[in-house]
Amino acid sequence: MDYKIKRLFLWGRHLQFSPTLTNFFGWQLPLNYQEGILKEAKNTRIRAALFDTSHMGRIMIYGEDRFKFLDKLITNNLPSNNRACYSLLLDEEAKIIDDFTVYNGEKFLLCVVNASNREKVLGWFNLHKEGKVSIYDDTFESCFFSLQGPKSSSLLERLLKDSLDSLGYMDFGIRKIEGIEVLISRSGYTGEDGFELYVKNKIAEKLWDLIFEEGKKFGLSLAGLGARDILRVEAGYPLYGNEINLNTHPFEANLGWVVKYKDKEFIGKESILKILKTGWGRKRIGFIMQEKAFPRKGYIIYDKDEKEEIGEVTSGIYSPNLEKFIGMGYIKKDYAFLDNLIKIKIRDRFYLARIAKLPFINYRRKLRR
Repeated sequence: MDYKIKRLFLWGRHLQFSPTLTNFFGWQLPLNYQEGILKEAKNTRIRAALFDTSHMGRIMIYGEDRFKFLDKLITNNLPSNNRACYSLLLDEEAKIIDDFTVYNGEKFLLCVVNASNREKVLGWFNLHKEGKVSIYDDTFESCFFSLQGPKSSSLLERLLKDSLDSLGYMDFGIRKIEGIEVLISRSGYTGEDGFELYVKNKIAEKLWDLIFEEGKKFGLSLAGLGARDILRVEAGYPLYGNEINLNTHPFEANLGWVVKYKDKEFIGKESILKILKTGWGRKRIGFIMQEKAFPRKGYIIYDKDEKEEIGEVTSGIYSPNLEKFIGMGYIKKDYAFLDNLIKIKIRDRFYLARIAKLPFINYRRKLRR
């Protein structure tokens, strides 16, 4: 395990904007820039924001047996060519090793994994490697940017000098911007229309600068880890280490939709079938605070009468877009129904919350034509 603090390849660019820094699983990252977390999150939904998400692991898989190899490991069906999909990686007991995005390129599969799990996923891949397969960690030789928000498409089209109408949600392709070859995927972690861009280090600075300069015409913000967390909670997306971990299985996390147990074989399927037969006792829920109080990870959830401990908060934020305190957590299934009232113990007081539908915001994705 490498405990040396890691920094983004474009570290110098970030320091120009006096970021507040935070440590995130061995990476020193911008928590926010001068605008502040709330303004960055709000601007993402109104205009556009640029995130440097290069701390996420990027694992390339090559070789003629790459499809067979990865298909036996992940729960979702592999995407078609020039498409991406969200999937889970399970152990034999159907516990979640990681959740990540898989890109199916012409000669490669690319897995964009959580920074906290990169080494664990690499180890799992190498443990189960069979046939003509080559696994390569490209994390430190490339950059991964996320351009999100309703104006992101117009901004990127100006740089490409081409339309992006044919690129639907989870589609990707190799495009050129001012001679820079970049993988552009219509995807993100915000619930907004947006793009994720994968580029080699040697040309990453030029691409970043082009987006930033053109973005001034569109009201672009730089955004850090704090805004990203707000946006993903508003969108109801789980975060590894909060909503999902090695003590979580897909169904209680509301991720059964990516477990294709009827279609294919994968590690953990036998345990998945047992879980479906026996059931499970808790469920991931969203909630809106009915009183002014900040729900934080680890706070205990009670029934509305404050008599029974029924669960735990996994994420909590103040949403500048909803102007409410919201969060996610796990509670006993008997209590996990829409609009049910619950209490959250914050310090020595109980605060009222209402179970809400996830996501908290309406997705604005560009659907395929």
